[in-house]
Amino acid sequence: MRDALYVIARAPRAGFAKTRLGRTIGHERAIILYRAFLQDLAARFSDSPFPPGWYVTPPDAWPEVSALTGETGRVLFQGDGDLTERQRELFRGAEARGEGRTVLIASDSPHLGVGVVEEAFRRLDGDDLVFGPTFDGGYYLIGMRGYHDVLDGIPMSVGTELGGIMARARLSGLSVGLLEPTFDVDVVEDLRRLRPLALQRADLRATREALESLGLMEQDPQPAGEDDLAAAQGRR
Repeated sequence: MRDALYVIARAPRAGFAKTRLGRTIGHERAIILYRAFLQDLAARFSDSPFPPGWYVTPPDAWPEVSALTGETGRVLFQGDGDLTERQRELFRGAEARGEGRTVLIASDSPHLGVGVVEEAFRRLDGDDLVFGPTFDGGYYLIGMRGYHDVLDGIPMSVGTELGGIMARARLSGLSVGLLEPTFDVDVVEDLRRLRPLALQRADLRATREALESLGLMEQDPQPAGEDDLAAAQGRR
């Protein structure tokens, strides 16, 4: 049984991905930034001990994602249902894919380092589950050794999802490992944490260049204008 890392990714289309951020900076600008996130994650992890697979929605987005990541084969497509169900489906299928330990990371944390994922797999030597918490109550990483149905009925993006999952896991007698917390880029305030990392780290080149080209490196942007929002809504 092998270890497997996946990156969950949405179609890099205006009005479909990074919509919360897009409501402030403009949907086209948010997608330019999201494309850079995918590029940086792919470059960093392609040279790691566990080159990632991509867990993509919708299926017709794969040509757009693979053009950014350079990956041509290792892809799984998300099915129907909400985000909770789609995560459950990934882990339910792990054994059939020959995976002993499976880790899923978000594409909203472009700064996520290889060492954090290495630590996640180490934790799964002894723990049933591992999570990387985000500061807003969610998680940027979830890993399982085997399959444990701790996600059923857990609402996502509400700020309490990680606490709910951990409580359910412990009631089931499962051991849970926690990694260092960090942020994901969901709203404009998160750019304040991203900017200094983009300046300091060579492995955030695409993100740095996107921030600079969009005028987002120096200060928080003004809210998107009505014309930008109306155009984005028209594309949905």
